[in-house]
Parts: sequence; C-alpha cells; structure tokens
Amino acid sequence: MSIQPLSNGLFSVVTTDGCTAKCAHCLMCCKPGKKTKLTFEQIQRSIDQVKKNYSLSMVVFTGGEPTLLGEDLFRAIRYCTMNMLHTRLVTNAHWATSPERARKYIKKFRDVGLEEINYSVDDYHAPYVPLEKVKMAWQASKNVGFTSVLLANSRGIKDIIVPAYIQKFFGEKIPVSKAITDTSNIVNIPKAADGTQYMIYENSLQKSGRAAEELNSSKFKPVKDQGMLMSPCTWAGSEPVLSPGGHIWACCGIPCENNQVLDLGDTAKEPIKKILERASNDVLLNAIYYLGPLYLCQFVEAHSSIKFSKNFCGVCEICSALTENKEAIKVIRSNFAKLVPQIFDAEEREKATTFDSVSRKSSTRIKS
Repeated sequence: MSIQPLSNGLFSVVTTDGCTAKCAHCLMCCKPGKKTKLTFEQIQRSIDQVKKNYSLSMVVFTGGEPTLLGEDLFRAIRYCTMNMLHTRLVTNAHWATSPERARKYIKKFRDVGLEEINYSVDDYHAPYVPLEKVKMAWQASKNVGFTSVLLANSRGIKDIIVPAYIQKFFGEKIPVSKAITDTSNIVNIPKAADGTQYMIYENSLQKSGRAAEELNSSKFKPVKDQGMLMSPCTWAGSEPVLSPGGHIWACCGIPCENNQVLDLGDTAKEPIKKILERASNDVLLNAIYYLGPLYLCQFVEAHSSIKFSKNFCGVCEICSALTENKEAIKVIRSNFAKLVPQIFDAEEREKATTFDSVSRKSSTRIKS
C-alpha cells in the first residue's frame, strides 16, 4: 500500500494567495491584499529536491495570480526551462490592458520558455478582469509557439459566460472540452495549423472554498446519480503541490492549508522527499487515492451517526466535506483495521487492470 508521488511527472506551485480578483467561486479563497507568497529561492529549492528524487517533467505555476510574483515568476519559469522541464501558467490575464502590453507579456513568457498558458474566464472573474482583457491575451498568444493555450471556464446554472458566449465574443469557433470530471479527452482536441492546441475547458462549479460560503445554492448542479462520483482520487498524493506558505499539499483541487489530511508538511522543517514518503504510506491518503472520498463518506456513515450530503457536485467537493470534518476523520482512523484490507483489495484490482491493459497493448504491437 503506497502512493507513487509524481506518477504523472507533475508538480504544481501555488505561487501566492494574493490576487487581483476576489472571485466568488475561488477554491483557494484568494483575494487582493493577501500577501503570502513564495520567493524564487523557495521555488528553486523545491524543484531541485523534487527533480532529484522523482520523475519530474512538468511544473505548473498557479495561484492566486502568479504574475504578482513579478520577476521571480519569470526567473522560476526560466529555471525550469534550463532544467529541461515543461511549464504551464494559470493566469487571469489582468495584465493584458492593451494589445501592445498583452504582446509584451506573451513575448516575455515565451522568451523564458513557457510552453502552456491557461486563462481563467467566467462570470466570477469578469467583474475584476473584463472579458476584453482575456481576449487580448488570447489573441497575443496565437502563432507564437505555445504547446497549448486554454480558456478555463467554470460555470454554474444560468451563468452568462459559457463556451458559446466566449466563442461569440472572441469571434471564432474554439474547440470545447466537455470533460467535467475527467481531463482525458483534452488530448483529442486537434492542434491548429501553427502546432498549438487551442481550447475551452469547461468545468462545473463545486461547493468548496469561497464558493461554499458566497454562492447561492441555485448556482450549483448536483450530480443526479451520486454513484457516478464513487471513484478513487488518483491525484491525491501523486500530484503534490507547493503552497504559498511553503507547505506540501496532496493536491490543488481544494484548499489544503491546515487540512488535517491533505496538508502534508512544511518544507522549511523537513525535506520534500521525507514529506512525500510519509504521505505515500499514510493509510487515510491511500484510502482517498484507492477507494475515493465518497466511499469513505459512506464508510463513516456506516460506523457512526455522521451524515453527509446526498447532493454533491463533484469528487473534490466530497473530499473537502470529508477531510474538513474532524469527527469523520476520527471515525476513519479508529476503524483502520477494517479499512486497510479494502485498500489492499483496491490496489490489487488497479494493478491487475494496469497489467491487463499493458498486456493488451503489447499483444497489439506484436500482432502489428
């Protein structure tokens, strides 16, 4: 029973909890005035440690608004490029105040080697970053050699800024990935003539972070068949995150600061390898990874009087509800003896499935 850190080669850096916007749906509860942020030296040390001990291939810079780091962000991207690492930036495009300034920023990003750029665009960003700015950033990103340029669109019920609206505003037909809970079909979006993959990635709102506090329930669309959410979370622990405060988080899908399960350790106090080794063998984290948050919610309900919502909108929302419930975590920990065999069974099923899949691919190659 052990999670493999960086099994997909991905390491995320939440650069800061500060932002130029205060979006009502923000998972990380970022806003103007928050000042916790990483320095270039902290990012460099963390990347060095991860690269030394794991198969690191991609570093994602997100936030908050990562461009608030100023030159430290560009230095960090350049450092990744010099170390043969792919890079992705998630930004709200607040800096695109004119076509000229947008092109200037894009040129600077490309000069330090940035390969992928994601723009956040929805009803919740619009009051702070007008759609015109995102359009200017999008247009400046064309034909400059990015691997992918993506418009990340979070939408709730009756929202205005949805893919069709974005396409009309931008004046072009942009491929849309409709994978709400799975990113696998992103790879099926064709590349444009210039070799870049352009797309809108549509994602539904979940009641986590600021959204749980500030958005009316009418904005959310619970999954009708909750059984569809009965899935393992293969991001937990396998795609670690460096937080603005220098901690390692198990994921970046929900706020993890001081989370009793998902806040894995402080890089100022111990090496990242030690933190991830401890996390990879943690029973509760393995249960989330192999069995899934909904499974654990039902496990808690079967062993206590605690009850969870039957109207979840997604797996991340379930994980948030579970891991932030201290009494539920106590119930799980006190019943590890019952849970561990189920984790081992799920792990063996995954290994068998993986082996069978590899065997079929090998057989196909031999036949061809």
